[in-house]
Amino acid sequence: MLHLIKRALYLTVRDFPIFNFPVLRKLRNRVYARMFSAKGINVDYRCRIQASHHVVGQFIRFGQNPHIGCNTLVDYTGTIVSGDRLTISDGASIFTHSHPLDKGVQDWRPEPVHYSKLMIGDDVWIAADAIILESVQKIGEGAVVAAGSVVTKDVPAGAIVVGNPARVMRMRAHFKSN
Repeated sequence: MLHLIKRALYLTVRDFPIFNFPVLRKLRNRVYARMFSAKGINVDYRCRIQASHHVVGQFIRFGQNPHIGCNTLVDYTGTIVSGDRLTISDGASIFTHSHPLDKGVQDWRPEPVHYSKLMIGDDVWIAADAIILESVQKIGEGAVVAAGSVVTKDVPAGAIVVGNPARVMRMRAHFKSN
């Protein structure tokens, strides 16, 4: 019963714009912090954090002080573990599951899903409207995923990736000497 109350409160603070007012925004952040055990979380309007399919052992673990922008989708069907100071900008989507493609005509709904665990390092920035697909298992520390990029492969630490599919454009100066 308590879980249903927490879930209802989560859905309420997630979807109603009245929670953008400063006092109520603090309440929204507290609800997200409780729901996802995230210290210092800062969440904007309509941020959906959900497991799209049930998989035994799935979870999401945020590091300290994550910021998640409005209209984002974070799917943790396959589990997500992030480092500290993660920033997910407006409209970004993270998927940890996909559907099998090797069959002929099929109804996707009853089919089992493929999923993978995603590890995200400290100080990662996933910019606006970027998409992280299920095939990605690691985004390294200090990486930047540029706006509108579609990430299909792991991202090395300190890399700035751009495009569709995303490719390393350059390494951040701080990480070149490491």
